[in-house]
Amino acid sequence: MSTSQPQQAVLRVGAAVVEISPPPGTPMAGFAARTEPSTGVHDPLTVRALAVDDTCWITVDVCGLHEDTCTRISGSLPLTPERVAITATHTHAGPCVMPGRLGGHDPQLLEEIVLACREATEAAVASQRPATLQYGESRGVDIARNRRHPERAVDPPVQVAIFRDASGKVVAWIVLYPCHPVVLGPENRLISGDYPAFTRRVLEEHSPGSVALFLPGTAGDINSGHPADASYTLSGSAGRTMEQARKIGEHVAASVLGTRLLPISDPGSGKSSSARRTVSVAMNSRDAVSPAELSRQWEAEAVSADPGRRSLLNAWKQWATDRGPEEEMSWDAPVSVFNWQGLTLVGLPGEPFLATTEAIASGVTGPVLVTGYTNGCPGYFPTADEYDFGGYEVEDAHRYYGMPAPFAPGSAEVLIQTALELMGGLQ
Repeated sequence: MSTSQPQQAVLRVGAAVVEISPPPGTPMAGFAARTEPSTGVHDPLTVRALAVDDTCWITVDVCGLHEDTCTRISGSLPLTPERVAITATHTHAGPCVMPGRLGGHDPQLLEEIVLACREATEAAVASQRPATLQYGESRGVDIARNRRHPERAVDPPVQVAIFRDASGKVVAWIVLYPCHPVVLGPENRLISGDYPAFTRRVLEEHSPGSVALFLPGTAGDINSGHPADASYTLSGSAGRTMEQARKIGEHVAASVLGTRLLPISDPGSGKSSSARRTVSVAMNSRDAVSPAELSRQWEAEAVSADPGRRSLLNAWKQWATDRGPEEEMSWDAPVSVFNWQGLTLVGLPGEPFLATTEAIASGVTGPVLVTGYTNGCPGYFPTADEYDFGGYEVEDAHRYYGMPAPFAPGSAEVLIQTALELMGGLQ
């Protein structure tokens, strides 16, 4: 790995990890057709906190976190809540921890996660020391694929930020790669962080004592090469194994270790800053057919459906049962922006598409990391040009997310504009 000489330290940085090993029998999220619980733990669920000055970014190895849970976590920390961002790594081999969404939640495990976030943050703050920041990115990783348009080539970079203390030792890594952590298929029943767990392991072994955080980017339409509706079946698919997750994770780590890193600004250019705003995003109108009628149709289909499809239809019937006539047809979306000495981080909720990052990055100067799955996860945010193509993300996913309808066209653009305005205010 290429490095430059350590610069004058201008940030105070600390990082910490807390591990949780959910017991066998824990319900798993990520595949609507998978209703069987976990059989064990391949690698522990981790909560990771990176404290930079008086801000903190937290990652949790789960498919998603409810915004109410994120609010509760940030309000329990020794920091101003608006200066905290909490990102789910979006592993599809994690436990159910979202009340009312993605298969429900295990109350005891959710409580453990809330406490672990506080423990990790307090440890990160307590370990803060002067550090410098370097940034780099590499392309040509050749893992990410556009799952909605396989004919469209994509090459999102692996982005990396590294904090080093006065001795040159790595305190923490941030790695962002917009590719769904869904290498492991629906037949997997081991709790795991999927390929990001292997990426982090390599980096932490390379620099003992360091802590690596993985951000999943805006990967709503990006994975390693299989259709989104594969979640509708329990049948295995070639390559969706733990060994393949290891290979991909180690490949991403190798790209990180080969990245040329440079200081992103002159020493003393500024401390950390942050901003958050909540904006209302609208949902599409309800289905023309009532939930009750849809439930009857799905019940009739389930009689002759294969087991995976039957599980999916049962989940959709539960969605129909949960619907009420007075449901709110909008959602309050939190958008967070941090600036760490010239490195900008944008945290968006839900599952935005890759074009969201491209739109935000083109509107600013300097390096920017944009990730979804932050401070709440209510479903997909396709860009407006994707609605005519239909598909799982546009038409069906809201049912697994327990939402009354998909988000309306233009919702992603509202998030983009909000992020750009917040970033402009920090510059």
